[in-house]
Amino acid sequence: MEFALTDEQILLRDSVRRFVSEEHEFSVALAAARSEDGFSRAHWQIFAELGWLALLISEEGGGLGGRLEDAAIIAEALGRGLVSAPFLSTAVLCAGIVDAAHDFAARSSVLEKIVAGELLVALASEEQQSRYELASVTARAKAHSDGFVLSGRKIMVIDGASADAFIVSVQMDEGIGLFFVTADAPDLDIRRYRTIDGRKAADLGLDGVRLAADALIASPEHGLDLLERMRDRASLVMAAEALGVMEGALDLTAEHLRTRHQFGRALGTFQSLSHRLADMFVAHENARSMVFRGLAFSDASATARAGAVSATMLAVEQAGEFVGGNAIQLHGGIGMANENAVGHHYKRLRAISKTHGDRSWHLARYMRLNDKIEGAA
Repeated sequence: MEFALTDEQILLRDSVRRFVSEEHEFSVALAAARSEDGFSRAHWQIFAELGWLALLISEEGGGLGGRLEDAAIIAEALGRGLVSAPFLSTAVLCAGIVDAAHDFAARSSVLEKIVAGELLVALASEEQQSRYELASVTARAKAHSDGFVLSGRKIMVIDGASADAFIVSVQMDEGIGLFFVTADAPDLDIRRYRTIDGRKAADLGLDGVRLAADALIASPEHGLDLLERMRDRASLVMAAEALGVMEGALDLTAEHLRTRHQFGRALGTFQSLSHRLADMFVAHENARSMVFRGLAFSDASATARAGAVSATMLAVEQAGEFVGGNAIQLHGGIGMANENAVGHHYKRLRAISKTHGDRSWHLARYMRLNDKIEGAA
């Protein structure tokens, strides 16, 4: 497969890099992360004006009908600048779910508001016992005279603290259904908090939340398959973000070794340190190859796609730990200071390694699916 960017993708990459370099230096990123929302609303509107929020939405749904590789290009550049905007949760994951749900009554209006930057949507799928298994759901939806009543609890809703609405997975008689729940719904309890990377998440308490019948996004016949497909696609975009985060850490470390002196010499002139930096670069490039491979499988069968995604995330997690950990070590004590950017790169890599599946979960899924593929052969 040819992995060279098209002319249009090069222009897209350059435009995102330009935004990051001109509008989102580290001091801006730090201030945005510390704000009430955890990101800049003004920058989110810029995303909308540039068409980034419409990228993965189909043309029929009012978007640009772009490819997953295009979203990966954006995510990588945003990762390099530690941009904390909810691009992954709203414009990739939840927009993808809504766009694919053609029977959802509010589909057009929700997509229109996402494209305009007027609506933030977060996925509420994790529960205390689920351990990343989307089918492990205890929250329930019971039918009533004119709709449904939702009860249960959701945890670690990424970007949920500032979300205007949620896509909530619940157990129904026939399987897993997906519902659209606005943040101001009566009897919805939202507990907001910060995660290790300084971003904001939420836990949801569904204490008899009443919804109209048309709040159902995906029926139990299709809910789980849709959720798994879109989470895998979002994981690949998140892996591309991790590449950008690693690249930022590499650049900061290379600059530190060039400018920091010890015993009258720049640190970069010490062979052991320069070799360590070279090993970090190799790990980063190996991870990039795996992201390319994962993107190539994004439209494959469910089994092939899931196996490729888990293989990608395992490689990215391993590379992220190596690159981030060595970046901290090569900076020394200053690397742990909150005002130093390299520590924030490491924290974001750690958060990514626990989002949509950790190392043990991806390894178990990969082995299970690999056995299945070999058995079919």
